[in-house]
Amino acid sequence: MAATLKNVKYSESAVYGSLAYDYGSTGAYREKMDRPVERQVIIPAPPRIREQAATAARVRTKQSVSPLAIIGYACAAILIVFTLMAKIQLTEITDSSAQLEEQLSDLKTTQNRLLINYEKAFNLTEIEEYASTQLGMQRPRDEQVFYLESTVPDKAVILRGKDEDKVGFGERVFDALSSIAEYFR
Repeated sequence: MAATLKNVKYSESAVYGSLAYDYGSTGAYREKMDRPVERQVIIPAPPRIREQAATAARVRTKQSVSPLAIIGYACAAILIVFTLMAKIQLTEITDSSAQLEEQLSDLKTTQNRLLINYEKAFNLTEIEEYASTQLGMQRPRDEQVFYLESTVPDKAVILRGKDEDKVGFGERVFDALSSIAEYFR
């Protein structure tokens, strides 16, 4: 059967496409296929231009400010005021810091002068001489000196009051928060 299919030839009047079943017009179809396709060119008509007199309309513009803009301006004004207040406080603190530094340098100078005067007033050789001659004091002898040694290590015990043992959780949290707040002051 395959051999019979290979020898099958289509007739010269075979038509392909949508006209395949139109047996009488195969020649007309071939003529259409042989000549080039003509395209119809459509030229659009020019647009009509009408002139109209423009009516003079008065436009009233309604001016208003957005509520969001008002809120933004208010926030900006508040921030500016806070910034100015912070700068004023910074200036005051800087001035007081400068005054305290000057006062500290004056006090250090005074401390050095007083220390020199103190060292001049207490000469150890003069004190020892005064104690031995005027007061009749003597240096201790070796048999009068006792050294105490303890093998027990030193320790400290912190005693708490009766109220501190009954501290509740809320008071402990409050104490912790107050200590944190003291850190930032």
